[in-house]
Formats: sequence, structure tokens, C-alpha cells
Amino acid sequence: MLKRLKDLFGANADDFPADEHDIATAVAALMVEVMLMDGRMDDAEHNMIASLLQRRFGLDDDEIQTLIARATRAADKAHDLFQFTSRIIKAYAIEQRSGIIRELWGVAMADGHVDAYEEQVIRRIAELIGVHHKHFIDAKIQARESRHE
Repeated sequence: MLKRLKDLFGANADDFPADEHDIATAVAALMVEVMLMDGRMDDAEHNMIASLLQRRFGLDDDEIQTLIARATRAADKAHDLFQFTSRIIKAYAIEQRSGIIRELWGVAMADGHVDAYEEQVIRRIAELIGVHHKHFIDAKIQARESRHE
């Protein structure tokens, strides 16, 4: 049936990530959203995303690049953040969601400057995944401290 739906709508396989990658695609897409929010695709931010995804999901370099490419396409096609944040809410407890916010701060800080739009999208994502303001701020502080270690 899924094949028939794909054929009907002319979708390719990358538009329908495998179940085991749904959460990885969602997390990566949010990271890509933060990276692109300042209008630049910075190498430092891209490398940070790759590092964070490797740490979180234990993927090799080729898998990470494939995931980032899939997440970039998904983020480009998305009308809003809900399709990504709803997966995160279902998959992770609140402590883990706070960790994702810390990772998003890490992406934003990777180029040495946090753009106002980057902060705004991280704040919105935190709200959508149920991370309270205190944990949002704690995640920002932890990300800043880990940059200086």
C-alpha cells in the first residue's frame, strides 16, 4: 500500500524515511533548521551537526551525510516544525528533549555567533517539545560552557 501511495503521488523513497530513522531525521532536520536560520550554511555548524548526530545515533560518516541530506530535504519541504517536534515528543522523555535543545544551541554557537533568528527558532522548538524556559536557559548555558572546555 505504501508503494502504491508513493507511486500515486510521485514520491521517492527518501521522502518516506524508514521507521528506525524517523527520529534521527526529525532531530537532524531541527539541527538543519537552526543552521540555516541565519541564511548561511556554515562549515562549523555542519560539522557540529555531524558530530552531534554521530554521538546521539552512533552512525558512521556516510550514514551521517545521508541523514543530513535527507533532513535538509525534509526541512526544505516542511511547512512547519510540528512534523519533527511531534516525533521527538513521542520518542523522548523531557530530560532527553532538554538535551536536544542543548544540542541545538551547540549548532547555533558553532560559528561563534548566535543569530537572533537562530535563538528564536530554538525557543520555538523548545516550546513545541515541552521544554520549560528554565531548561531552555540551562541548555544554553551548558552549550556555552561545553564550547569553552
